[in-house]
Amino acid sequence: MSYQVIARKWRPQTFDDIVGQKATAQTLRNSILQNRIAHAYLFAGSRGVGKTSTARILAKALNCIQGPTVMPCNLCDSCREITAGNSIDVLEIDAASNRGIDEIRELRENVKYAAARDRYKVFIIDEVHMLTTEAFNALLKTLEEPPAHVVFVLATTELHKVPSTILSRCQHFNFRGISYKEILDRLSYIASQEQIQIGDLSLNAIARASEGSMRDAQSLMDQIISFCGKEVNDEQVRDLLGIIPQQLLEDFTSAILESNPKRVVDLVEQLVQSGLNLQHFVREMLAHFRNLLIIKIAGEDSQLVPLAPAEMARCREFSRHFSEEDLTRFFNILVSTESELKWSSQPRFHLEIGLMKIVQARRLLPIESLIGGLEEMAKSTSGTSNAPAKVSTQMPKPPVTSRFTASAAAKMQLQTPPAVLGGQAPAGVIESLRLALSQRSPMLFSLLEHAKEIKLSGNGFEILFLKQDRFSYEMLQSTENIAFLKELAESVTSRPQTIKLTLEELSLGPPGVETIPLSGDQKKQLMERVKSDPGVKAFLDTFQGEITDVQELN
Repeated sequence: MSYQVIARKWRPQTFDDIVGQKATAQTLRNSILQNRIAHAYLFAGSRGVGKTSTARILAKALNCIQGPTVMPCNLCDSCREITAGNSIDVLEIDAASNRGIDEIRELRENVKYAAARDRYKVFIIDEVHMLTTEAFNALLKTLEEPPAHVVFVLATTELHKVPSTILSRCQHFNFRGISYKEILDRLSYIASQEQIQIGDLSLNAIARASEGSMRDAQSLMDQIISFCGKEVNDEQVRDLLGIIPQQLLEDFTSAILESNPKRVVDLVEQLVQSGLNLQHFVREMLAHFRNLLIIKIAGEDSQLVPLAPAEMARCREFSRHFSEEDLTRFFNILVSTESELKWSSQPRFHLEIGLMKIVQARRLLPIESLIGGLEEMAKSTSGTSNAPAKVSTQMPKPPVTSRFTASAAAKMQLQTPPAVLGGQAPAGVIESLRLALSQRSPMLFSLLEHAKEIKLSGNGFEILFLKQDRFSYEMLQSTENIAFLKELAESVTSRPQTIKLTLEELSLGPPGVETIPLSGDQKKQLMERVKSDPGVKAFLDTFQGEITDVQELN
């Protein structure tokens, strides 16, 4: 007999052999035992999770010479022909290549005739979502009221493409992705039966690469055996699957832990010289940091971490040195880096910068700690000197998503009476304009984020910018941009609108407080007094700030 690949040789032949679909298998068993056999079933799930195999087992259970039975013998003519795929009464139809109305009309004619030998005539329609609309419509009546000797089993990987009229006529079963542990156990069993010498690291790599598909896992294992022979080497498996070595991921983690940017750059060079895909490396690092976070949260015994015991022990040790906030921050930086790599002409540069961000992120302190430290400094310096002036500092700003969120818009100080435009309050109108702009022109929306305030003024919108945001102000000043904002404002309010842009001077004092004009020498003396103040020094040291201007308040 010719060679059979592992995926075919170890295909499930009974309900007990089905891996990862216990609920579906038990429901089908019970329906046979209770003689509650439906006329149509729909199996939906991703590739390689057992849909067609389960359909064949159901057909054998219905047509076995000992049946209907939940344990088909796999020895009688009916069982053997269904297993081989050449039964005259169990027809497997590929809807991807037989998707037209003519094929469905032929099927409807075939349905009328009784089974040649078996109890039931079973129609297994694979990838049923590929049928045309006309073909689905032609199938509806037959699917709803087929003859008593006919059972339909429909299988699909894209359930959302199946019309609701078809769904309502079938018993629907969702086939879930098979878990990492279930695939690992099955591969280990197959290896023992095939007398293949393969280690835990290789089995773990195959199970992870299969992404929940048992057929993919078995095909990969077959390919690896062809490459390595009966004795599988871990290094050969990594080369064949293109897997980033776990040791390299751990080396990067060690460099990050030590805040060693030179070591990170050297490792990137090693990565490039080895010819490994940089985007794939970022995905592996994402999975690595995710594993560290899950170990940190759920413990090393969690089934959520797909790692071999030796790798698990090392990851447990790494997780102790990072906080949950650290790992979450690293993950977010890598997500942004992966997105940038897709379109970058210099992926190596983006990767290096992303990893540098992670190294720098290790030095960040929680804002609570900084505030607490400032409070302690304030207490220690209170009574020793008084700050003589209002100080403006330039310091790193914490990341924010938008200055005009819904809550911020509600708090805006509007200079006009709370009129209602188009059924909306002023804050709602401003928020509607902001949302519409974010959808129509993300570039203009990003410029508008730098505005100090948006307010309703007369028959239009007034947008105010501070002096330091002059660039955004000037970019929005173009005739095209003003016309676009005017058109958008009119579409939001359903009435004519004007757009006014205003550039304000930077004011350091609180509202309603005047500043005292100072000469050049007076301002210089005031600056020296401010810089010598202990509280100001502590503030600048903590936030690495810089004094840009001082004013004497009245």
